[in-house]
Amino acid sequence: VSVGLSAYAGELHASSQTQPKLVAPAASAHGQSAKGLPEVNEEKIGGRMYQTSKILVHAKPDQVWRLLTDYDNAPTIFPCLKKCKVLKDKGTSKVVQHEVKPTGFPGSFEYVLEIKEVGNRSQEWHRLSGDFHEVEGFWKLDGSEDGNSTTVTYASYVNGGFFMPQPLIKRQVRQDIPSVMVALKNHAETSHQQIANVSQRLVK
Repeated sequence: VSVGLSAYAGELHASSQTQPKLVAPAASAHGQSAKGLPEVNEEKIGGRMYQTSKILVHAKPDQVWRLLTDYDNAPTIFPCLKKCKVLKDKGTSKVVQHEVKPTGFPGSFEYVLEIKEVGNRSQEWHRLSGDFHEVEGFWKLDGSEDGNSTTVTYASYVNGGFFMPQPLIKRQVRQDIPSVMVALKNHAETSHQQIANVSQRLVK
């Protein structure tokens, strides 16, 4: 890890003094902020306050699922993820090493998660080792009635421990979630359109 936890907390604190704190803007009817980005909400799940977000993706659930479970290529999709490596594959349970680089900071953090895949429609994870004290979250996919679009829900809980105050962690997570959601949407919809174009050519 190129920046220690205490140093990173100091960077976050300094940033909070010079930049306005991130607050989820007012949502539109489609769950987007005034800037067109997906809004981030705080939701109590299992006694803990998660940062959550939803986005409508114009692609089939199976297409979104393939992107979420393509762990080796995940860094090409998500801007804050620098490394993603499967250490153990137990079928629907994976042990995966991650290296993440939060927006606006030179350092990176590494941790190992156990990820459980549930019915090709959700992923749930928790930290096994590495940086931070606790890292938990999930992806959830809900298909539309016609099956051609997907409402994607993302939830994240990060406890940095003694050296990283929770308000600073929450602010950083809320800053990075919208880019995570938009990146997934863009990649899934591009893949969906490519498949549709191939199918049209085959029909002709």
